[in-house]
Amino acid sequence: MNPSRNALGVYVRARRNVTQPEDVGLIRQQGRRVTGLRRHEVAELAGISAEYYLRIEQGRVGRPSEQVLSSLARALHLDEESVAHLHRLAGGQPPMRGAPSPEIAERITRTLSRWYRTAAYISDPHRDIVASTPLAAALGHGGLAVGSNQVAALFNARMKGTLVEWEAMTRSAVATLRRDAHPDSPRLAELVRKLSSDPDFVRIWERQDVSGPEDTTFHIAIEGLGDVAIDAHNFAVRSLAGYQLTVLSAPPGGIAETLFAGLAASVPLSEAAGG
Repeated sequence: MNPSRNALGVYVRARRNVTQPEDVGLIRQQGRRVTGLRRHEVAELAGISAEYYLRIEQGRVGRPSEQVLSSLARALHLDEESVAHLHRLAGGQPPMRGAPSPEIAERITRTLSRWYRTAAYISDPHRDIVASTPLAAALGHGGLAVGSNQVAALFNARMKGTLVEWEAMTRSAVATLRRDAHPDSPRLAELVRKLSSDPDFVRIWERQDVSGPEDTTFHIAIEGLGDVAIDAHNFAVRSLAGYQLTVLSAPPGGIAETLFAGLAASVPLSEAAGG
């Protein structure tokens, strides 16, 4: 998979394949076998010729006009982040971001190390975890500790078996990877190569999603406790483009509140976020 080759055509084709006729006000005819929309349907919805749309998918158009891009976005019902991604692909990608300076990295780690009773972690544009609180590492069975990768951690058997909303949560996490990582990044290529041995990853990656719920409640199936609800909130780190702060919390009065309290009591308060 080469994300930078005809990136615009690959993207609109993927979005066409996952957009259903009902999503755009079309009636699904009985016996329809096409997955998603047909090319001519997208062209009609966007107000462009079917031939021109085909050329876009094939990468035979330089840069479509702003009007065409806006029409395609409406036809495919793209949300705000997906529209921004569409325009980025049409205009070329910005230079790859460098890693934060050692001073900034140390400051991030120090800040999270003070959050003794909070499950939180910061991930870089590749969703590699660069800082994590002890409670987050304990809650994630090590998958949310520094040095782990948030996306890769979702593709193990334990997470597939215990995360009730696995499909939705994983789609959202993979979407942030595509949104924030530079398509020519060697680290992105490494992750895609490694995870492509899992058919679930290939299926989700090929959807070309770039957005998902930033704030949600998910459930973990824990033996003896049942489905435990946990709130998740994601925040952009404004000083570090593409970095994300994720905070996990327990809804008041639920089983998760007791679970968080028990885990927090078992974690040494002196344990630093980076180690």
